[in-house]
Amino acid sequence: MSPFSCGWSTSGGNLPVADLSVVAKTIKSGFVPVLHGDAVLDDVQGCAILSGDVIIRHLAAYMKPDYVVFLTDVLGVYSHPPTEPNAVLLREIAVGEDGSWSITKPTLQHMNNQVEITVAAHDTTGGMVTKISEAAMIAKLGIDVYIVKAASSHSVKALSGELREKIPDDWLGTVIHFSREEVQ
Repeated sequence: MSPFSCGWSTSGGNLPVADLSVVAKTIKSGFVPVLHGDAVLDDVQGCAILSGDVIIRHLAAYMKPDYVVFLTDVLGVYSHPPTEPNAVLLREIAVGEDGSWSITKPTLQHMNNQVEITVAAHDTTGGMVTKISEAAMIAKLGIDVYIVKAASSHSVKALSGELREKIPDDWLGTVIHFSREEVQ
């Protein structure tokens, strides 16, 4: 479903409101909508790129699902770009009430929650930086977020809901969740 054809528009690049009833009706009718970012009209800039990650945040706030899955071309969130030899897959990130977040698995010394992320020149919506930011906002709503490689056995487990009770040690991806405890 294209955000342009759904009539969504931005203001200064931000999505102030979106009529998500069409998406909700599609889901309630038994269909699985395929959502993606797209160019939309913007009342300040004329046109803007609306990220699919932003759309999912609005949809999660509107529909209150048990969990959200972001499918990517890598296993999840890494400490450094995954092509670098010292990159470590971050298995779990906790988000506090104030929106701050902390890497909880694995325990990495000398990290201080600093994740080095690069954005490809062709990615106009911010790549993994935007994905982590939007996932943290979704997690603040009490909705778990899984970031996982598309078309993998790991994504099948995330999409099917198998991970809701317990995340197996052999699952490769990143879960971002809300924590009432102080996040460091």
